[in-house]
Amino acid sequence: MAEEARQLVVLGVGNRLRGDDAAGCLVCDELQGTVPVSSESGNPGIPGDLCLDDSVFVLDCGNTPENYIQPVVDRNPARILVVDCCEYGAKPGEFRLFSRPEIEQLSYGLLSTHTLPLTLTIEMLSLQTHATIELLGIQPERIEFGEDLSEPVRRALPAVVQFVRNWARPSP
Repeated sequence: MAEEARQLVVLGVGNRLRGDDAAGCLVCDELQGTVPVSSESGNPGIPGDLCLDDSVFVLDCGNTPENYIQPVVDRNPARILVVDCCEYGAKPGEFRLFSRPEIEQLSYGLLSTHTLPLTLTIEMLSLQTHATIELLGIQPERIEFGEDLSEPVRRALPAVVQFVRNWARPSP
């Protein structure tokens, strides 16, 4: 019997009440077709009917990604992409893909708004899924409670969404 096809999983992490920390959740909104992300020109982002196909499971985990480990494990993913704001010394709104070893080095910048360290959740996912796990880190300008999304992060969101769409495309 052939092995069942393994899915890709995109996890948006963040707190919608803490300024730029909402970015991971907003990326999930766009990917799920619930709220379009505006582009720099003010035009709406890609419409919801152009969302990712069924082989990609998109999940907005808010600030408690550890609560979503089992639904991810149940999908038997080959690859997992975590989208979250993290401090890595770049300009606000810049984003970068981090490999698993690099995530460990960033752990200090990932602790600010999560119930448990994101590195612990990633370790638990790795042990239970054996998936390749990457972090798409977005450099925040502000993550204070009650703040709105900063302009640099708002302008970057369409490019972040497009990056995730490209990440999820099947390899030729």
